[in-house]
Amino acid sequence: MTKVKLGVVGLGWPGEQHAKAILASEAGYLYGAADVTEARRARFAEQFSPEKTFASLEDMLADPAVDAVVVCLPNTLHFPATLAALEAGKHVLCEKPPTMNAAEMKVLQEEAERRGLIYFFGRQSRFSPEMLAAKRLITEGRLGQIYFAKAIWVRSRGTPVGIDGWFTNKARSGGGALIDIGVHALDAVWYLMGTPKPVSVSAQAFRNFEHIVKVPKFDVDDAAYGFIRFENGAVVHLEVSWAANLTGDIPEEVKNGRELRNSVLYGPKATVQLNPLTLFEDQEGKLVNVPIEPEGNANQFEAQMGNFLAAVRGEAKAINDAQQAVYLMEMLDAIYLSSERGREIPIA
Repeated sequence: MTKVKLGVVGLGWPGEQHAKAILASEAGYLYGAADVTEARRARFAEQFSPEKTFASLEDMLADPAVDAVVVCLPNTLHFPATLAALEAGKHVLCEKPPTMNAAEMKVLQEEAERRGLIYFFGRQSRFSPEMLAAKRLITEGRLGQIYFAKAIWVRSRGTPVGIDGWFTNKARSGGGALIDIGVHALDAVWYLMGTPKPVSVSAQAFRNFEHIVKVPKFDVDDAAYGFIRFENGAVVHLEVSWAANLTGDIPEEVKNGRELRNSVLYGPKATVQLNPLTLFEDQEGKLVNVPIEPEGNANQFEAQMGNFLAAVRGEAKAINDAQQAVYLMEMLDAIYLSSERGREIPIA
């Protein structure tokens, strides 16, 4: 089959990673690159050699040769850029978070379905060797029915800033630690659980550490803690923070101070954790620690791009699909609303 011609919009670090993945693929072709900054376009073109560069997304979408668009823009632009691409008849892979809220994501889901297009949200960690190995164990039934999971990503000093401080500006980011790293933590366990439908959330978000960074505006959460119930009866406990006074038994990291990051899923037969990748299995009444080897050594971005391209070509189902994106945004919305109202929030 003819290679899928892709255009990347937003040529910062995420755009570069997706470009590398396209170039490494057998089914994709890096056709276009769009960015409003001339210097970024020039640097990207020199490094990755797309066939064409564009000064705007609109110019790239007007090119009939473009089959699919990879959206790597700041959070607030994910919805309008994705909608414009879908309306132009292009398949879309959009970086996380999918949108600023669930209402926007439902619009994109409906538009993609109406036009018969693939919508795919960026969650390359689903394709990591550790996640692939854990997913295989769960699919094989080694854990049994998962009933509880812990999703943790807590830094001691790791508040991002971004260009002009956009990470801490709610109007531009949509949220703070929850939107930034909380998406990764929550999605890791939720995906391994089989992406069950969320039904309610009880949570609290905090902003206690704005004094440790110098930015023009800081009106987002730097921590969020939540409890999520699902339609199948399972629950998730979520802990996420950019900045917390973590205890001294946790090793110092070079970039973000001390850091706790793990996914742990509990079943009646066994428990699996990702860091380090281990199965804690009941073997004839005795709990045995079983080290697990990661699945291969595939690059996460390359594996993700492979699935997206296969979905566009009708060869495979999209692992990161629009319905999951809606559920994910519903959970994030409910966490913020629960914090604001001080009570559990049902998800319709």
